[in-house]
Amino acid sequence: MILEKLPLGKTLEIYIDREGYRYRLVSKVEETSKQRVCVTLIAANGRAFQFRQEDDIRLVYRDEDHIWEWPDVKGGLAKIEETPVHYFEISNPGRSFNRRNAYRVSVNEHVEVGYYMSSGSSRKYFDSPIYEELIGEGGTEAEERELDPESVVPHYVKAMIKDVSETGIGIFSDFEFDTEDGIFLDLPSEYGLLEIKATIIRKDELYLRASNLRFKYYYGCVFQRADRRLIKMIYDLQREALKRNKNRN
Repeated sequence: MILEKLPLGKTLEIYIDREGYRYRLVSKVEETSKQRVCVTLIAANGRAFQFRQEDDIRLVYRDEDHIWEWPDVKGGLAKIEETPVHYFEISNPGRSFNRRNAYRVSVNEHVEVGYYMSSGSSRKYFDSPIYEELIGEGGTEAEERELDPESVVPHYVKAMIKDVSETGIGIFSDFEFDTEDGIFLDLPSEYGLLEIKATIIRKDELYLRASNLRFKYYYGCVFQRADRRLIKMIYDLQREALKRNKNRN
């Protein structure tokens, strides 16, 4: 997709690799040109997100069938008619690939999935809701939001990871989550346990068979924060799958 043709008002995903973790932010397209896109200001508690010179930033736009990706962009603050926005300078034309197959590998690993809750709400969180994370100038800050003893104790349920991609993970479980719920887990790998925090964006209530076990629910989740070594693990699994297919042929 040509950058200039990005639909205004559509969601653009921003992935930032910083200090060993990958963070995901989302915003709306406000203005485009050949080598620049502006999005609605990303802010928390009245403070604008601060991109750093050393950040590795990647933009992603999705439609029903494909993903468009622009890697190695630089971000900053600007104004459109006196309204603050974030902008991204694009240094390459980007690429497109099928979203169903992109970077996806099978895992079939049994894990425990964790979540936090807050009194008076059924919503689940991947972080304790007494804290609100803000990654801005000066690093990551945790600001106290409310005092709720229940919200500092994590809950755990059994699950099985079906597959994982560069941007998300699919899991089976008999426990019922809702879309927009947050979860966290540690994914076993040869690089050690990989920390993942994700939001559930898809829920299928089906009895699915996987590894000869039945599960009541399937959840599609998008990463909010993930260990950068996860990408190495995905590439390793892809290479192993290619070798197996080659040997069978």
